[in-house]
Amino acid sequence: MKQLSRTLIFILFITLNLPVWAQVAAPYEVATWQGFRTCAVSYTFDDGCAGQFSKAIPIFDEFGYKLTMFTVSGWSGGNWSKLQQAANNGHEIANHTATHADFSTIDAEAQEKELTTSNDLINSKVTGQQALTMAYPYCKKGNDALHKKYFIAARGCQGTIEGKTPADFMNVSSVICGSQGAVKTSAHFKTQANSAIQKKGWLVYLLHGVDNDNGYSPTSSDTLRKSLEYLKENEQKVWVNTFGNVARYIKERNCASISETATTATSISLELSDTLSNNEWYDIALSIRRALPDGWNNATVTQNGTEVNDTVIIVNGVKYVQFDALPDGGTIVISKAEGVSSNLIKNSSELKVTQQENMLRFMVPQEFGTEPQASVYDSNGRKIMAFSRFTDESRQGCIVLDSPAIVPGVYFFSLLGNGHTATQKIIVRVK
Repeated sequence: MKQLSRTLIFILFITLNLPVWAQVAAPYEVATWQGFRTCAVSYTFDDGCAGQFSKAIPIFDEFGYKLTMFTVSGWSGGNWSKLQQAANNGHEIANHTATHADFSTIDAEAQEKELTTSNDLINSKVTGQQALTMAYPYCKKGNDALHKKYFIAARGCQGTIEGKTPADFMNVSSVICGSQGAVKTSAHFKTQANSAIQKKGWLVYLLHGVDNDNGYSPTSSDTLRKSLEYLKENEQKVWVNTFGNVARYIKERNCASISETATTATSISLELSDTLSNNEWYDIALSIRRALPDGWNNATVTQNGTEVNDTVIIVNGVKYVQFDALPDGGTIVISKAEGVSSNLIKNSSELKVTQQENMLRFMVPQEFGTEPQASVYDSNGRKIMAFSRFTDESRQGCIVLDSPAIVPGVYFFSLLGNGHTATQKIIVRVK
């Protein structure tokens, strides 16, 4: 009887500690990683080394990728304006304690002081965000209850790639980079990225110094650049974002639910919700797709009355509308769209188009060959602009928005090449 009781207690403990998975039924799918990519990668930088500001951040800004800066608040007196600028550019400014304390040598009260002192200073000096993640100095894990009180995730450094959901959000594994780490060269970064793709997991890099800035375990800026070049080449597979945003996405994804509230011949209304209690902490959009109803060739999506990023794709012969939406962010409406010919979305695949000032930038997938044709159509299916420049080496293309016909609004970007076609709805906000 005692053995049976112990068994029942063990089963109950395991059950209570299992994650709550998303309750999403067909025809809807929630992506494991944003954009239905294969894996996630986060670059995290510790200690505020000089090269992080002068070398790393400009490189990441150039590629449009966001990084996390784990900041020792007591060492940051001369860096607050730089940290604010980094936050303005979308990078995460997070907690690395007040004094870089070794948590294995101090009690819970001292640990809490380290955390709250650092959080209070970061949040007062860097506006427009909150410090909601932290990294353990010296990789020494602290008191779980304290960290769960203040943070959505904390970074350790076990040297492994996490799966789609970390077993312990208060000790997410990372891989140490630079002269003292396992990842020193661009080849090493490439190997790690390929492993993350193969495992379909979350790869977190831990970096300190950049070039000759006297930081610990320096990584060369050229190696950093080459690592980002490789990720850009594989942008359809790799989602690069901050440590905090990837953690947010996983937690939202794991407890998301979708319910249709109304359907007509031309529209579908639905609600996307999660069971997380703090919407201020969890504010990243989930990627969702749904098979289009029979007779629909295209669709447009709004949430709370505002256009969202969406595209129409074909997967295994099934036509889907794919979009990004925020849990508990208001009613989502999928509307049947007319005007754009169905041949524009034939054989469509995932495509990532971004607007940077007066340009549309995009990556050309390998299967589209070396001479793709890119066009911009208005919502009535009229071609407004055509492809203007393509760099074969990087497979990056751009269209300059210099046509007088382009005004803020909704357009469709189409890429054709080598028998393949991809189309994405784009929202031109400024010109």
